[in-house]
Amino acid sequence: MQKRTIHSKYLFSNNGNQKITNTPIIVGYHLRTPENLGNIIRLADNTGCKKVLFVIDNENLRTSKIKKTAASSFDKVDWSFCSQDELKKYIPKDYRWVAVETASDSKNIFNTKLPKKAVFIVGNEIHGVHTSMLELCNEIVHIPLAGKNTSMNVSHALAVALFEWQRQITQKQ
Repeated sequence: MQKRTIHSKYLFSNNGNQKITNTPIIVGYHLRTPENLGNIIRLADNTGCKKVLFVIDNENLRTSKIKKTAASSFDKVDWSFCSQDELKKYIPKDYRWVAVETASDSKNIFNTKLPKKAVFIVGNEIHGVHTSMLELCNEIVHIPLAGKNTSMNVSHALAVALFEWQRQITQKQ
């Protein structure tokens, strides 16, 4: 009988996962909670994302809280702050912009073919993604919720989107 291990470093160290190229870029739009930024950086590391950009007006977020939540991913992921005006220069032209947002014209993420080269945009914890940012997007997707609470934590919503993207991409290979 094979011995069961319960530590992820054993499971994921040599499990034959397919190498995914053109990994997504993440944009956090005007997030206010340092813990959410840390969670997003850690999630980017979990999913092998290329880059994380945080569009914010002021960089006075407590880096110590971001670092604590991001844990070892803090120094492993290429992440930075930028303004909305600077954002386009960091995104390759062949990437398609996908907002994860509930909007009147959003589509169910599970019924939407996500682009291979994707920029996933998630919004402010209270106001979501501003209309000016949504207008830059090629696609707006939402996550269907069956419960009475109709909102998700921004990092949880991004996790659903990234793992749905990963599922779709690996099925195509």
